[in-house]
Amino acid sequence: TNKQIQLKWMDQSHSNVNTNISLAQFSYNVLLMDSYSTDYYDIAYPGLIMKLHLTRQIGYHIVQTYIPSAVFVVLAWLSLFIPAESVPGRVGMGMTTLLTLTAMFSAVRQNVPRVSYISFLDIWMLICMLFVFSCILEFIIATVFIRSGKKSQGDKFEFICKICLPIIFIIFNTCYWPILMAGYADGK
Repeated sequence: TNKQIQLKWMDQSHSNVNTNISLAQFSYNVLLMDSYSTDYYDIAYPGLIMKLHLTRQIGYHIVQTYIPSAVFVVLAWLSLFIPAESVPGRVGMGMTTLLTLTAMFSAVRQNVPRVSYISFLDIWMLICMLFVFSCILEFIIATVFIRSGKKSQGDKFEFICKICLPIIFIIFNTCYWPILMAGYADGK
């Protein structure tokens, strides 16, 4: 009870807190708040408030996730420059990039805390997988055009996709990064 024990934080000069603690993915701030006593029991009990604020360090994920996944999107786009008649090369390159991104997404999900909402990292990985899948889908559509005797339409479709897919990815990036950095600057 409050009569038997009083709790109070020590001064920082007398504290035993290790200031050299570091976390690979987070920066942190510890706030030692005032003491309190409960008033919702029959007897009032003392307590202390400590707030721990974690902020994810973006640099870790830029190197480990964002850059490699963007490279795989570019590789998938480059597969559009392989002739549509070269089925093994296009299928192999498309499927390899898609499977690699899927494995990367799974590894990323295991290394970040589980949350009940969709994070910016989830959006990034899903959009990257969508772009890689769209390159595979483009190949399927172009192959259908070519095999049905409409080679000129298939070539035109491929040309449009070679231009549109990177432009759409650049537009996505111009929207995504300012929103991400604004949220990061606000500490969200």
